[in-house]
Amino acid sequence: MDREFQLNELLKELPGFAETASEEARNLLKAALGRFIADMDLAYQEEVDTLKQMLLRTEQRVKQLEEALDDIQNGS
Repeated sequence: MDREFQLNELLKELPGFAETASEEARNLLKAALGRFIADMDLAYQEEVDTLKQMLLRTEQRVKQLEEALDDIQNGS
């Protein structure tokens, strides 16, 4: 009878154990994914857009300077 009582008590507590294990697994997964993403050295889209704009302006300026240099070399 004592073993049956222990088994019944264990079965009553089993959903709580499962929920705790599930929560712990979720926390471990979130932590691992967080470390993985941090190690990837990702950039925000705003940073990429800003760098694209800076590159475009730089390319335009280089083109202007090249044209000015050509004008100077050609005596215009």
